[in-house]
Amino acid sequence: MGADLITLETDREKYVIDFFGITTFGHIWLGASDEDVEGDWRWVATEERVPMTASYWQPGEPNDGVNSNHICLWKGIRYLWWDGSQSTPGYFFCELVTIN
Repeated sequence: MGADLITLETDREKYVIDFFGITTFGHIWLGASDEDVEGDWRWVATEERVPMTASYWQPGEPNDGVNSNHICLWKGIRYLWWDGSQSTPGYFFCELVTIN
């Protein structure tokens, strides 16, 4: 049994992580990247496309293809998404997949 960085597949999931993160942590890394194809954001656990909902992203994001290929919730701006470098310190949530 393994764990992956969390994927936010519904607005409800995003709300829960935003709320928990605001009260607990600073920056929170999500399980999404455009590392394979620039601009093609995918959840790493499922390979499904990340919704490019403008209200999720900070203004001007995503903006850097060379060094910033991972999505982070940024505490300073209402936990909007930004594309960051994996070398930036932060927290993360993981999810387990159970098989019956």
